[in-house]
Amino acid sequence: MEKAYSNFFGEFFENVKEEFRKSIGFKEADELPSGELALRDAVSSLPCSVSVIRLKIDTKRYEEAENDVYHLVAYSFSDFGESSVKYHGEIDLDEIEKHNELLKNFDLDEQKINELKSFKLIGYGDTDHWLWVWIIPYDILENPGAYAKDFIRSFWETFRHKILQKFERKIDYNSKYGLKSDPILPLSELLKKDETFSYFVKFDNYSKSQITIEDLQKSVCGIQLIPYVPEEVKKVFNAAKRLYIFGYFEWYLFTISQHYAYLALESALRNRYIEIYGKPKKYNNLNRVIVKLVKEGIIPKGEEGIYDAGRLLRNFLSHLTDPPIDMPRSDTLERVAYQINQLYDFGE
Repeated sequence: MEKAYSNFFGEFFENVKEEFRKSIGFKEADELPSGELALRDAVSSLPCSVSVIRLKIDTKRYEEAENDVYHLVAYSFSDFGESSVKYHGEIDLDEIEKHNELLKNFDLDEQKINELKSFKLIGYGDTDHWLWVWIIPYDILENPGAYAKDFIRSFWETFRHKILQKFERKIDYNSKYGLKSDPILPLSELLKKDETFSYFVKFDNYSKSQITIEDLQKSVCGIQLIPYVPEEVKKVFNAAKRLYIFGYFEWYLFTISQHYAYLALESALRNRYIEIYGKPKKYNNLNRVIVKLVKEGIIPKGEEGIYDAGRLLRNFLSHLTDPPIDMPRSDTLERVAYQINQLYDFGE
């Protein structure tokens, strides 16, 4: 079997390269997106060192198992260009704990073994050092084509960041223009009140005082969405409220808070439309969604323009050339919450 695996991986990496060439077609380097080009260069750098365990599995005992043969394949991608295959033999899954030396070589601790036996483990390792073990749920000797495709997908998904870091062909603009990294600030510096607040005060009983973060919280704490509003809408709207509060530390977050509020309104409109008409086969612009909901009586006829204004403001904040920096405005959140609630008020 050792020779069989040595021969298999001798051909395998060439199969991977061929499979990848087929997937991108006959494109020149300058026709490929930078990520795809980086993956091409990474694949071209193969082979690497490989260690293999063949696992025998009693499928009657382990009903979750897809097949009676699995593989643990450990790759050392730090050895790009090195062709070496180490076969550690065939092991019954029930007896894997007896093989102490193998457990060390494959970094198999008790937790991983339990996950392996429950068939929840699909891979593990150290991406920073280009080391990874994949659990292959079939006999790779009998399925070389499927394994080549699975390998490319898994390689990219697992090492995307490292592949881009090592192989992406891009200009280092920091070096080119001598740009310095932002300073790493302690928490006390990050949580300082934005200096812009020093120019504004609040008036209480004919006296004036500084605006506090508690004041910002009080201004939005009562703005709530009713229970029928979908959770995905609530998540975006609650993010808008939190951004508003954190404008205390960074003034521009007030503008982002408004943007998120209008995104929550769009989410509510589209979700309500889907509840009535089902998911559209093609993309509907938001104006069409609003018109349809007016026809259904969900949006009052006299308020169509108000909902459409939300669409226009969202567009204004999404497609910027000269970004506005807004004042704290809880009334935007209050108005949007009312509109969302109106969409989901079933009158019970």
